[in-house]
Amino acid sequence: MLVVAAFALPAVALWWHAWDGHLASTLTCACGDAGQTVWFVAWPAYALAHGLDPFYSSAVQAPYGVNLLANASAVPLGVLLAPLTLAAGPIAATNVALTLCPALSGWGCWVAARGLVSWQPAALLAGLLFAYSPFVVTNLAIGHVGLSLVAVPPLLLVATRHVLFGAAERRVRWGVALGLLVGLQFLISSEVLAIVAVVGAPSALVAAIAGRRSLGSVPELARALVAAGLVAFGVLAFPLWCFLWGPQHLRGPLWPGSSVEGNPVSALWDPGRYRAAAGTLLRFGGYEGRAGPPSSYLGPVLLVLAGASLVAAWRRRSAWVLALGAVLAAVCSFGALIWWAPGHAVSLWAPWRILGTWPLLDDVIPQRFSAVTDLCLALVIGIGVDAARRSPLVGRRAGSWRTVAAVTILSAVAMGSIWRTYQVPFTTRAVAVPEWFRVAAPRLPSQTTVLSYPFPFPLDGSSAPMVWQAVDGMRFRLAGGYVKAPGPGGRPLSDRPVSAPYSILAPLTARADGPLPAARAPEVDALRAALARWRVGVVVIVEGGRDPRLARRLLTRAIGRPPRRTLRAWVWRLTGAAPP
Repeated sequence: MLVVAAFALPAVALWWHAWDGHLASTLTCACGDAGQTVWFVAWPAYALAHGLDPFYSSAVQAPYGVNLLANASAVPLGVLLAPLTLAAGPIAATNVALTLCPALSGWGCWVAARGLVSWQPAALLAGLLFAYSPFVVTNLAIGHVGLSLVAVPPLLLVATRHVLFGAAERRVRWGVALGLLVGLQFLISSEVLAIVAVVGAPSALVAAIAGRRSLGSVPELARALVAAGLVAFGVLAFPLWCFLWGPQHLRGPLWPGSSVEGNPVSALWDPGRYRAAAGTLLRFGGYEGRAGPPSSYLGPVLLVLAGASLVAAWRRRSAWVLALGAVLAAVCSFGALIWWAPGHAVSLWAPWRILGTWPLLDDVIPQRFSAVTDLCLALVIGIGVDAARRSPLVGRRAGSWRTVAAVTILSAVAMGSIWRTYQVPFTTRAVAVPEWFRVAAPRLPSQTTVLSYPFPFPLDGSSAPMVWQAVDGMRFRLAGGYVKAPGPGGRPLSDRPVSAPYSILAPLTARADGPLPAARAPEVDALRAALARWRVGVVVIVEGGRDPRLARRLLTRAIGRPPRRTLRAWVWRLTGAAPP
């Protein structure tokens, strides 16, 4: 626990504008992915309290619902934080989760490093480098708890190492642990699990070949792997069914075209225009402060340090296997087409051109392989520092204050080279729940479906109504939702071209420029049909959105009567499931 607390201190600095007394009312933005995360944290607590399925919810995208395993929901974290969510609210729980993510990730790397080094400061350095790598910090800023919580991949490395090279009498136990970790990582992020498998499988094979003298016998390995498979299947049987065939499951790639453009090669050492105003994608994700470096950034200092560490630890097989894993992950992160720099592609073959077409891997965004690159290099640096300390050049003075001081300075330089590219603390703002949602919405009859404007949908970057719903304790259902939900043929509704009525409601809310829908008969008819099909009981327009006047005009025509002004909102209460 002390290690986790120590690793959490820099995270408190990052989130200081929330921890300085506004933990339950402050976010980077109640929009985009950051706002969606609040809802994902809130739902498991509500589901557990009411005996509902934590992997499926009908509270959004009513009346059809949403499959949370087809989304970046990180259900185990919501379950873990359920007591805090119920006691202090989902915004406070989300801020705690985002503070714990790097701390737990660093702890996982520290555990992995302890088995590879004999000097604890080297393990702490590895954990710190991984916990606050640009990949983790970038995903923290936009609320991606499933991506910034990468504590399980280093633990998978520990379990795999013990299965392959551990004591014979304990290999089955480690196989059980491996199966449990696979199940846990799938529930946190199936995408990260796929990434770890792509890099880990060939790396483990190379490690087994290189260390064949200490490798277990075939029967021992078979028993351990069978135990891992049985445990993983037991944990994942129901979640896998939900993910592949359950209600509101998706078909086809979630991110069409994402495999083409991965990380530019130059981003490994070039931090770009860090501390400039956040770009479109970052703001769409829910962060409106200053931009950091690319998520794949390592920087010249870390690259040189990793090379020197590999030289210092050249006799250690683990360092070379980890270096291989870092290279494999970096190459996969470039995507199907190698980009030397943004906007400058080179005609080189890339392995992701094939791997990215495989089933299940076609859902992986290649840039996210940077998480494994960061993990492997952090461990290589930890091994290198440990090896340098034990080298003949240091000799008997390995435990002296000079050695400790040298490592401390080295750590400060390594961390400082990355932290100078961050905005510390993150930009945040208070969450303003509209008066109607604070006062009137909690008093609605249970399970009433609300159509809100702004309208929550992936294309428009608006998830604020989901935040209001979560703060209100899920006391009503929402039409629409900032989620991946299936449309015709099972493909995500947000895939272009978007069909009506989403093509009408989303542009009305969108923060990005683009044509507004026309107030013609086809649009009015589509809205009227949707209100009936979704069984909407209340329609409400609050401040915000791109053109609330046009929204009010369209909905007035669709419903057939004007709204009432109530609690700073325009409200229609519909009789029955369908409007007049």
